[in-house]
Amino acid sequence: MASRSGKGKPGAGPSSRALAMAAFVIALGLLAWRGSTLLTADHPLPASATPLEVSLMNLVDPVAGPGNARISVTTTATGGRTVLVLLDAAEAAQASMIESLVTTAARLDVASGDLLVIQTAPFARGAPGRPDAEAYGELALLALLAGLAGWLGFAHEWTRKSREWSGNTLKRPRKRPRAPSQRPLCAPFGPCQSLVMSLTSPARIRLARLISCAAG
Repeated sequence: MASRSGKGKPGAGPSSRALAMAAFVIALGLLAWRGSTLLTADHPLPASATPLEVSLMNLVDPVAGPGNARISVTTTATGGRTVLVLLDAAEAAQASMIESLVTTAARLDVASGDLLVIQTAPFARGAPGRPDAEAYGELALLALLAGLAGWLGFAHEWTRKSREWSGNTLKRPRKRPRAPSQRPLCAPFGPCQSLVMSLTSPARIRLARLISCAAG
């Protein structure tokens, strides 16, 4: 059994905190990698692309370069197929090669009404395609896993520090209240003692009190 500090005993397996930290690092790395791939990569084909369009795109990409061509396949009312290839103007020299590849791969037959159209146009750069809902769902799931693993890995440390802080707050010594200083009500007679002693007893007592209180 692993101890509370996250260190296992000799011969024991890794603790739950160590496993959670490993899962956190892996999930965070996957999130960064997939996020960079999905948010910055070009997506020349939409999610609704047909298998024929995907197959033709896989043939054209090595010739024209990734992201330098777009392909659309439609069917006419007579049953013929029209294949439109939009090629970047910078790769116009590859048009004849692409025409040969697409005609052979799609088995286009002009007699049956099939048609191949290749158009060139300058492509805008620095505008990557938008990920679909499935890609965003994948990123959200990875973010959730990374957050859960991070919470499991760091929760024990946060709890321990919180308990230590609470314990230090409760153990602070309280200051004892100071006792009020006491002053004598009357001071000794001092040099007026001889004068007081010469008076009668009632007058001597009253005068002695006045002198002692004034001296205090």
